[in-house]
Amino acid sequence: MNVTIEQLTEKLQALPENLLERVWDYIDGLSEDKIDLEIPEWQKNEVRERIEEYKRNPDCLIDIDDVFSEIDRELDEN
Repeated sequence: MNVTIEQLTEKLQALPENLLERVWDYIDGLSEDKIDLEIPEWQKNEVRERIEEYKRNPDCLIDIDDVFSEIDRELDEN
């Protein structure tokens, strides 16, 4: 996909302020020399807690295909 600076500028000028900030943050992330791929300890702990909750209540999960089907139904209704 070939995008000119002019096309990009035109699109960016049309964005609401909050989205423009998100785009800027994304560009900053792409331009960083070193990306930190280390997972923070709090996220690891959250996953551990969710696994333990699943082990205690395995029947409480919803199949992902059911989730997507429900979303599709809701979107079709609107």
